[in-house]
Amino acid sequence: GISESFRAIRTNIQYLNSEKENKIISISSSISGEGKTYCSMNLASVFALSGSKTLLMGADMRKPKIFSDFQLNNDKGLSNYLSSQIKKEEMIQKSDIENLDIILSGPTPPNPAELLDKQLMQSLLKELQKEYKYIIIDTPPIGLVTDGLILMKYTDVNLYIIRQKYSNKSMLDYVTSLFKQKEIKQINLVVNDIDENSMHYGYGY
Repeated sequence: GISESFRAIRTNIQYLNSEKENKIISISSSISGEGKTYCSMNLASVFALSGSKTLLMGADMRKPKIFSDFQLNNDKGLSNYLSSQIKKEEMIQKSDIENLDIILSGPTPPNPAELLDKQLMQSLLKELQKEYKYIIIDTPPIGLVTDGLILMKYTDVNLYIIRQKYSNKSMLDYVTSLFKQKEIKQINLVVNDIDENSMHYGYGY
């Protein structure tokens, strides 16, 4: 089932950039609706349930979603921290899942890309990496804005979600070109929502 698929992704991630024990993982897509936040939440949960201290970070400040799925309040989050309104401790929230903490994106600021590009963001991730084995960042879709690309400068593993019969092939060409231009270090595709009837073999997710 679905949890089995996410466990398989978890295992694969452990082989990627394997010399690094603690990993920062970005999860992106080209447009909304490809399942990026869903995959971020499930993957974070699978890591946490396996006993690894995990942090799920909502860095999509333009269309935040994680807070409603976890039934949390999005009053305080990354946007407040990066604009120096709150301390780090004030934005880390506990989830109902053991070993899983959450940083929400916070209220939508006028300048998300500018905030993410600050030295403060880089320092924050360095600090958090001392505390968490896995940091999973739900980034904005990279086909629309530069926020996701900015975050990929700090990551160890980049996952790119494509959804069968939904994602546009031209978006995949765009990602390939970013990779060739060395804008992205490495990228790993996760195919979401595979129609089992059209395949002889494969996971549902």
